[in-house]
Amino acid sequence: MLIEIFSIDCKLLTGNINSIIFPGTDGSFQILKNHAPIVSTLKKGEIIIEGEISLNDKSYGDLYNIKKDRKKTLLQINSGLVEMKKNSIKVLID
Repeated sequence: MLIEIFSIDCKLLTGNINSIIFPGTDGSFQILKNHAPIVSTLKKGEIIIEGEISLNDKSYGDLYNIKKDRKKTLLQINSGLVEMKKNSIKVLID
């Protein structure tokens, strides 16, 4: 799945991922390949991404508390919005 994560300032992350877990307003949820189309609001918490992610601007890594290892990328958010359709995920975070 293709993912793009945006903040108000810039495009933070892009990549090809296997799965992602979001802190949804009504509870955490996971998106996998071929998931049904969805639009959801996000609350304060952690986004957990499994797959190949690239940080578009290294200076924003510390600002948005992005932690990355070989298999997972963790991103702390205050709120946001996610849209998934046709194996493409777009996320706007605060």
